[in-house]
Amino acid sequence: TGEKSVHVAEITLLSKSLQILPEKFHGLTYTDIRYRQRYVDLIMNPEVKDTFIKRSKIIKEIRNFLDGRDFMEVETPMLVSNAGGAAARPFETHYNERVYEIGRVFRNEGVDTRHNPEFTLMELYQAYTDYEGMMELTESMFRYLAEKVCGSTLISYNGTPIDLGKPFARLTMIDAIKQYAGIDFDQVKTDEE
Repeated sequence: TGEKSVHVAEITLLSKSLQILPEKFHGLTYTDIRYRQRYVDLIMNPEVKDTFIKRSKIIKEIRNFLDGRDFMEVETPMLVSNAGGAAARPFETHYNERVYEIGRVFRNEGVDTRHNPEFTLMELYQAYTDYEGMMELTESMFRYLAEKVCGSTLISYNGTPIDLGKPFARLTMIDAIKQYAGIDFDQVKTDEE
């Protein structure tokens, strides 16, 4: 094209980086930078990288678990012409099979360090089962994921040990409120009470 070109055999960068990383002793602690420049957060905080790796493994193993139970992954429309959500009407499904979808969801809401209006959601449907079957599916999937991703059903959440290998407690809503709030709704007779 007639453009002047230099055919380089070797190059040495002599300029310094103007975007230096945060100092290593304290790490990256400024929350705004951690969320807006995720690549810096991943470089500076190994536990953040570990979280991203585990998240990827969890999604992969959810698919493996559901595929192993004869579920089929499907995709449904994300962008539709009518408003849905809270204004949606009940509908009847015509699936006679097991289907699931893992996809991005967007909400028209604010954002802060503990809330992101963009997130991943899994939705599944299984014909010919009831809430007992869905509870068994959920419990088995959590146990499977813990074993595959963490190597054990005993995990820790904020320093609290949780054993997913044990059967999950199953309570009615009334029993849960009674146990944790001390209110027995079977004894409540009026709106005022």
